Amino acid sequence: APNGIGKDEFWQALIEGRSGIDRITSFDASDLPCQIAGEVKGFDPADYISPKLVKRLPRVAQFAVAVARMAAEDAHLEDIRPQRIGVAFGTTLGKEDIFDGDHNLFLQKGWKSINLLLGEKYTSHFSTIHIAIELGAKGPVASFSSGCITITNAIDWGYHQIQNGYADAVVVAGTESMFFPFPFAIVCARRLLSTSSNDQPQKASKPFDMRRDGAVLSEGAGAIILEEQSCAFDRGANVYAELLGFSVSCEAVSVQEFDITGKACAETILAAIDRSSLHPSEIDYICATGTSTRNQDLGETNAIKHAFGNRAYNIPISSIKSMIGHPDAAATALQVITCCLALRNSIIPPTINYEIPDPECDLDYVPNKARVTRLRNVLINAEGFGGNHSAIVLGIPR
Repeated sequence: APNGIGKDEFWQALIEGRSGIDRITSFDASDLPCQIAGEVKGFDPADYISPKLVKRLPRVAQFAVAVARMAAEDAHLEDIRPQRIGVAFGTTLGKEDIFDGDHNLFLQKGWKSINLLLGEKYTSHFSTIHIAIELGAKGPVASFSSGCITITNAIDWGYHQIQNGYADAVVVAGTESMFFPFPFAIVCARRLLSTSSNDQPQKASKPFDMRRDGAVLSEGAGAIILEEQSCAFDRGANVYAELLGFSVSCEAVSVQEFDITGKACAETILAAIDRSSLHPSEIDYICATGTSTRNQDLGETNAIKHAFGNRAYNIPISSIKSMIGHPDAAATALQVITCCLALRNSIIPPTINYEIPDPECDLDYVPNKARVTRLRNVLINAEGFGGNHSAIVLGIPR
């Protein structure tokens, strides 16, 4: 993530409230309205991938293989037969510089300049296959691309592979990296990014704050291992949390707008809690979408009020995007990892840069400082363009 590589460094940065947002260094962004982002610095793909393969993989695939290796090692995945390991991977883009690099070269030199593997590299499935190859995972594989809720869809798929007996474990990974002029400019053109804090990058992402003026784009990656509980315990796996329930829905109204009343999102939250066989009163923490855009933060706040009634005011809520920005398809993966670590450590990471409360966003957003508290069940809320909603409920392993 922009504020740390590896789960330990990432977690420490979160609970210390350290931002990974800074001026863009990947390219010259001086003529763009937004000139800041959450870049992952200090990442050396050779730490996880052979030097020969490093040259072949675009950055998004390097991230994918790296986090999959981290997760597999943490879970001692080598103890499971390769034929029983699946892979579910998601991202928005494949080879992120295809327009800035490969297409420009094609315009200059013609079709003979096209790399033989380019046809595969610009698809998300390229990364999926490389995860499988590097881990020796010979079970079912699938690729997903559904924006901010990508990982919930991947978890859904992986869960059913295990439930139906097709796999014993599934590696679920999400990555994002689009710091090249053209893809970044596309996001700028949508007018969703913060433009008021180019001179104070670490203050730019301020979810639920009255001054918020847009999201901060970032890159990053996260991977988790899904496994049937009894199997995980029997082999002594490092178990962080139990997947209790999840839900995904779409408003099917607009590509760009979504319901700011929060009713559609609230229905998704309640469906996930219901499938968890829990009562809304049993949710101890909500890891929010919290993009720092005006309408989405308001809609999410309203959704929590609809779902939890008056108790909404007593539930700690925080947005890690205040520290890492918005890595799109990787966002929910990093939220899940955050909640796994929160459950293990009984600490809620803060929402930093929360200084001027918005009267319409008036819940407990754990402002600026981490909070030590007992956690049993937590909820991850994720919303994306097109009115997509997803919710995941995790609990202490039992």
